[in-house]
Amino acid sequence: MENKIIARYGEIHLKGGNRKFFINALLRNLRARIGNLANVQFSEGRVLVDDFCNTDEARLLDTVTSTFGITSASVVTQVQSVPEAILEYIGILEIEGGFKVVVNRANKGFPVKSMDFAAECGGIILASAKSRAGASSASSPCKVWVDVLNPNTIINVDIRDKAYIYQKSFDGHGGLPVGVSGRCIVLLSGGIDSPVAAYLAAKRGLSVDLVHFATPPYTSDLALEKIYKLQKLIEKYSDKTRLFVVPFTEISRAIKKNCADEFVITLMRRFMVRIAEKIGIENKADCIITGENLAQVASQTIEGIRSNNFCVNILPILRPLITFDKQEIITLAKRIGTYDVSVEPHLDCCTVFVPKNPSIKPNLKRVEMDETKLDIEVLVENAVREVETRLTC
Repeated sequence: MENKIIARYGEIHLKGGNRKFFINALLRNLRARIGNLANVQFSEGRVLVDDFCNTDEARLLDTVTSTFGITSASVVTQVQSVPEAILEYIGILEIEGGFKVVVNRANKGFPVKSMDFAAECGGIILASAKSRAGASSASSPCKVWVDVLNPNTIINVDIRDKAYIYQKSFDGHGGLPVGVSGRCIVLLSGGIDSPVAAYLAAKRGLSVDLVHFATPPYTSDLALEKIYKLQKLIEKYSDKTRLFVVPFTEISRAIKKNCADEFVITLMRRFMVRIAEKIGIENKADCIITGENLAQVASQTIEGIRSNNFCVNILPILRPLITFDKQEIITLAKRIGTYDVSVEPHLDCCTVFVPKNPSIKPNLKRVEMDETKLDIEVLVENAVREVETRLTC
């Protein structure tokens, strides 16, 4: 008998002739994340993680289930795929309360049909429980019974080339293996939305890089430390990221000084997507990701979003949160662990420079006319030239 982790994938099943490409990407990502802590292999439609005797099992299971492409995982006991070996192990399980046995007979050469073998396993569990109770069981209520409708315990027997026996499954995050869809650059603020957008981008198979716009002295070093923490949390689900920190003070001051107050945030965001596209192209990104959510704030109306779209020439802007409501975003942020950091009270540049009455429906021609007051090319080039790149340890 040997303990392993068995992991299952979902959407990859639908990939037909390309399935091998996605499976290889999934295995490659798991091996990179697990390193030398365990062995990762593929067998009979399952991902098997073994040889982890000296590794924290809970930590390893968390790594497996947080890898995109995995829908669920279980710690299993592997035995020989013969009735005698399975029943011997089933007989030593100590079960209390109602239970049922579920048999998956993927190995059609196994000599007993699934329903019949499940009943046989159940009989062994009851007999073993009675034997352990001894003579007193005749006068005491039975502590173990079959309950197929509302069991306390489910014993799963997955019969393949080997047999895998387990009681619990832990949900994964699903999606596609990171990297199969290309690379993106995510506009990362210090708020709740953009880290969730980065998570969703990675879930659809995009490798993630991040760009943050800093405006010292209006924003503090603590605001930047907050961004570093978010970068680390995003990497739990993505592969290693690069964070590009853009000095945005000169641009913000120029907009505030020369342009209409109502268009300040609109113009700032237009500069952000221009700079993100330039950095993205230089670093082989295929698209830009933002945390924009339709009509959540003044700059995220259809007109504001349309204004941003006209600032890029090559990379498409994708908005994973566009139809979410705020509570859905908060719920997901809490689930993936970014919420507590996002709500730390350190201002970002959009918060610092937000006008009292921003335009809700900025007219594109008026915005572009106001923008002619600025030397766009010089401001963008100055910012890109001073970008600092940060990799996590």
